[in-house]
Amino acid sequence: MSCFECFCGIFGAEDPKQKALKVAKAKCVELILSKSCGPILIRTAWHDSGTYDMANKSKGFPNSGGAIGSIRTPHEIDAPPNAGLKKALDVYLTPIKNDLEKDGLVISWADLIQLASATAVEVMGGPKIPMKYGRVDGTPTELAPAPFGLPAAFPDSPAQHLRDVFYKYDSMTDEDIVA
Repeated sequence: MSCFECFCGIFGAEDPKQKALKVAKAKCVELILSKSCGPILIRTAWHDSGTYDMANKSKGFPNSGGAIGSIRTPHEIDAPPNAGLKKALDVYLTPIKNDLEKDGLVISWADLIQLASATAVEVMGGPKIPMKYGRVDGTPTELAPAPFGLPAAFPDSPAQHLRDVFYKYDSMTDEDIVA
């Protein structure tokens, strides 16, 4: 039992948001170990968050993109860069979301997608990624054209293409891109 769990137990019931996150993480661990689906969960989170573009930050939420769960929309999930990712949502994550809701627990799609990814990294032997939760699901009203700033499979000029993709984030350099 962690200090946080002990502290919450002394002063009352566990916060429902914290409980939802713990239950979701446990379900993700079980899923990843039983289905070996970690890579697709990581790719799904990357493609959801990869829509962020600092050039759009003045547009505000949800039109600036980012990890807002918008990959669930037909406009994004059916686009070529997201080929194959519908399985991550429909087959792997929807049952977890439904189980939580049956138990009266709430987690946004945005948080569940990112939680599943961070959990996959950890379960597959990578580092524990410190995460902050509380994301709100968003559906952009100004639809960006595919590929939404995500990398193309076979660009004409790979180095320049990666710069075009990654320089949309605050202060990324060539060294950051290859790290």
